[in-house]
This record gives sequence, structure tokens and C-alpha cells, in this order.
Amino acid sequence: MMTPYKNVHRLSSILAYEISDESIRIEFVSGAMRVYTYENVGKIHVEAMKKCAIKGKGLGSYVMNNESQFIAMREKRSTPKIS
Repeated sequence: MMTPYKNVHRLSSILAYEISDESIRIEFVSGAMRVYTYENVGKIHVEAMKKCAIKGKGLGSYVMNNESQFIAMREKRSTPKIS
């Protein structure tokens, strides 16, 4: 079940989130939905996003500041290995 994002500063692009053991699912104001997992972006990033989500502060900035790294990590993991 999605939890509404507190959005302390009222300027966030985040609407809601859902925390699981090894992931966080984020719903953006734009309607986009993304799932960040230990596997696709790493445990450190997921845990940092969970902390921001619970505080209601900094989640949108964290995602925005790291999105290019997240995309690169996902692409690297989805590229098949050539033998």
C-alpha cells in the first residue's frame, strides 16, 4: 500500500512511496512509477531513499541527483554477457 509522501517543503516531485525489505516503489507527481531495488540500484541507495521517504524530506532531490547513476546501473545489469 502506497504511503503519501509528507513533502515537508511542498516542492517535491514525489507523491507517494511503498517500502519493502529490499526495495522502494515511488510514485511521482507526473504519474510515473518506479521501483528501486537492491539489485538494480544497490542497497546503499535504497536505504538512503527509505530514510528520506520516512522523514518526508529530500527524496525527490536524492532521486534527481542520482538518476543518471541509477540508469547506468540498470543498463549494466540488463546487458547480456557475451561469451
